[in-house]
Amino acid sequence: MLFLLRIGGKMILYHMSQTLKCGDIFVPDFQETESLCEPFIQALEYSEDCFYGMLLNGKYFCAVLCKFHLREWSDYAKWATEGLFEFVRKNEYPDCYSRLNSFFFYDDLDYSRKLFWYDWGSESDEERSKVHLFEVEVDDAIPQRRDMSLFDKAYNALSEKQDTASAFNCARQYFSGKQSDEPVWEIISNKRAIVRRDISDKLSNSTYKAVGGSLDC
Repeated sequence: MLFLLRIGGKMILYHMSQTLKCGDIFVPDFQETESLCEPFIQALEYSEDCFYGMLLNGKYFCAVLCKFHLREWSDYAKWATEGLFEFVRKNEYPDCYSRLNSFFFYDDLDYSRKLFWYDWGSESDEERSKVHLFEVEVDDAIPQRRDMSLFDKAYNALSEKQDTASAFNCARQYFSGKQSDEPVWEIISNKRAIVRRDISDKLSNSTYKAVGGSLDC
């Protein structure tokens, strides 16, 4: 089910966040992730062997930090996957939005609820209450729709097996608009976006409280 509300050249989309509030304007790269991905992009520009070497170094660095209970700072596979996707986009799909300076939304309210309960259903009521669903006005008449499960598949390939060939294949499918057998749709745009309404009350729907259920629409 696809729901896209247009107002002039703008779109009304949905976004979940623990930090945003009404009136906020989205700021590109607010987590400064590009600086973490750039070394992996540079490695790919040199050679795939260089990239593979960085993956192994990252894996070792991750193991060291995990030993000292600092795992949350060591997700090398996340930044490697983002770097590989950006490398593919720049070289093969230059007209596509970059994930590194885009924002991520959902285009259907019902689907947003399903994703919320899938991701947060096992958390406590207190933790779930920290997540808000917002209605966002995006200055983009044609945002791009992508299957984010392809990104997750690429992440798993690099994290578990350092399988660069599979990750490259996933990136090409992602930017060409293809989908996996079980797609999870996200809408990406790098245009100005502003939070218009907090509609978190829409998340309280018992229909989707089955944790780990299907996300198919």
